[in-house]
Amino acid sequence: GADDELERNLTSFFRLDHEPLQLVFGAADPADPALDLVRRLARRHPDRDVAVVVAPPSDAASPKVGVLEALLPRARHGILLLSDSNVRVSPDEVARVLPSFDDARVGMVYQPVVGIGERRLPAAIENLHFTEFAGFLAIAARLFAGQHVVNAKGQWVRRAALEDVDGFAGVRDSGADDYMLSRLVHAAGWQLALSDVAVRTVHRDWSWRDLVQRHLRHSGLRRRLCGWAYPLELLLNPVPWALALLVTPLAAWAVPLVCLKVILEVSVAGRLRNEPLAWRHAALIPLKDVGYFVGWFASFAVRSVSWRGRRYAIDSGARLVRLGAPLEDGGAGRGAGGERA
Repeated sequence: GADDELERNLTSFFRLDHEPLQLVFGAADPADPALDLVRRLARRHPDRDVAVVVAPPSDAASPKVGVLEALLPRARHGILLLSDSNVRVSPDEVARVLPSFDDARVGMVYQPVVGIGERRLPAAIENLHFTEFAGFLAIAARLFAGQHVVNAKGQWVRRAALEDVDGFAGVRDSGADDYMLSRLVHAAGWQLALSDVAVRTVHRDWSWRDLVQRHLRHSGLRRRLCGWAYPLELLLNPVPWALALLVTPLAAWAVPLVCLKVILEVSVAGRLRNEPLAWRHAALIPLKDVGYFVGWFASFAVRSVSWRGRRYAIDSGARLVRLGAPLEDGGAGRGAGGERA
């Protein structure tokens, strides 16, 4: 599919400055135009070790894991990065992350995630949310609660650790395969490590439909994956509570609290993204927080989600259950989970 700035994203992997390095690309549809783009890029970079894989039909409920299972036999090295086609890496990214594996006990390293490239308002809101939730809240969860919140945009795994958990067999039907894989690796006796190198995911021209679909799918997965932690999201979203003060004797505190949240988020997002956040987008932070507050409650009404052209029910433990036939649009929508492995 045609993710935002797909060619720039894929080109960034060809420009990684590290040897030895192998790039393994794949998609489930042989007619996917992204495969032709990868082949053209491979011809432009004949010095690169590249494999292009068309994944055969899979009975894995997770469409992403079905592709990953097809890619794994082609991977030849001992450290693997699992990533998506809407990710853009820096030339020195491998060299900066690999030292985390110097400790032989570390089986998985994951990167905090930031969103970049916003052009439309829904994309700006998604990037703000991604940077907050998968970026500095993931860092805070590790530093202050000792919890690992792993996201697959920058998920590195030692091959020996992956073999210890029988590859992707344990996450074939999971809607949160990244997090569940990290739990399996940890349960097998390996350590997890949070990298200090943020990974960038590009959201540029999203629609409001993209935004709502992504949020409802992810919130539904989180609620079923870890029910005790889901209510904590309300406590970590102070803006709606601050605005509620407007109808109380503490109304004078509302505006300062909202401003404090905006300033904090702008400063941390700018530091993680290594680029300033436009003030017109910073002004969206209260709107974002109120919208996600409403979405938190709306997730309880969600019984099924759309992902890569299929409808799924979400069972306990974030297990995906297929519903009916593929959708007509083939699942190319970004908000429906159009990322390619």
